[in-house]
Amino acid sequence: MILNAFIRNFAQASGKEEEKIVVGSSLLLTIILTVLYLLFLGILYGIFYYFNIYIEYLYLFKWYALAGLLTLPHNFGTWYLNASMKMIIMSVIRIINQLIFIALVVVFFYYRPGLDMIFYAFAISHLLTSLIALLMGWTGMNQLFEYSLESIKKIYHFGKYSMGTLIGSNLLKNSDSFIIGKMLNTLSVAVYNVPMRVLEMIDIPIRSYAVANYPLLSKVHSEGRHELLRHEFERKTGFITLLLLPLSVLCFVFADQIVVLIAGDVYADSAILLRLFSIYSALTPLDRLSGVMLDIINKPEMNFVKVLLMLFVNILGDILAIKYFGNLESVAIVSTFTFVTGMVFGFYLLKKYINISVRNVFKLGLNVWSNSK
Repeated sequence: MILNAFIRNFAQASGKEEEKIVVGSSLLLTIILTVLYLLFLGILYGIFYYFNIYIEYLYLFKWYALAGLLTLPHNFGTWYLNASMKMIIMSVIRIINQLIFIALVVVFFYYRPGLDMIFYAFAISHLLTSLIALLMGWTGMNQLFEYSLESIKKIYHFGKYSMGTLIGSNLLKNSDSFIIGKMLNTLSVAVYNVPMRVLEMIDIPIRSYAVANYPLLSKVHSEGRHELLRHEFERKTGFITLLLLPLSVLCFVFADQIVVLIAGDVYADSAILLRLFSIYSALTPLDRLSGVMLDIINKPEMNFVKVLLMLFVNILGDILAIKYFGNLESVAIVSTFTFVTGMVFGFYLLKKYINISVRNVFKLGLNVWSNSK
């Protein structure tokens, strides 16, 4: 709810005083939501414990409550550094966190392997990272009381659509597995998820692009330089699309070897799925980044509609595909159609609001490649 609204409003602030208000308002709202989250988990814990139902969830509620509390300074610190465009320090915090976590897992598992040890490592790593961020002044906590009700309302109204988009995206990501497990079997879910895990690597540079460019493009939009905004989006989206295209081609050509290397001979049959997925993975940057741009131009509600449309297409398509064809290949084809739908709808909206051109995306992307050689 907070992240995109915070970064966008911070980037569009007119001066240092307004920046402080955005930081204070975002931080206060984050704390309020965290407290509500903890109360909600506490109520669920009490209900499940009292009625002795789903006892295994008590374990989940306990650790999620602790995680929500300990990660707050660390998470908000990375948002604050992202909004301030201090990417190197933000990366340092994340690397420190992961190194501490991995080191603790190794040490704890040496003495006593178990799921508890992973949670202890997670909690301690985030506690230490949060303390480091607080001591170095990287969290913006000193600006907590600089908030304003107007700024809080602004962040909330933008954030409610961002939260809906995030929930919709997670449902979209997992809907295939839910439907396959319900209509086919759990083995089919495992087979289907192997190539999906491989293609998640392609998401890494896309997320990095969004993190690095969201504050900058938000600033350009707030200054009313719409032609520059359009040009930068087309140029950078074209570049990252062409950058990732060879990875999609490699996944298509060497699907058999990649699947066996990652998951073993047992899942060799999922190579055909990886080939089908690699086709739509080439379009993934165009779909994802069109959604990012809709947020930047203050149309989060349209990004939410876009994700809901994709979710509807995917669920309906999966059900029909399994009902009439009964195989995983048809589900993979539906996923391709889903992402094409998202890309087309996203670019239709962007063309309507800021006259984005798909042709220019590839043209300017090729120019970047040519100039970099």
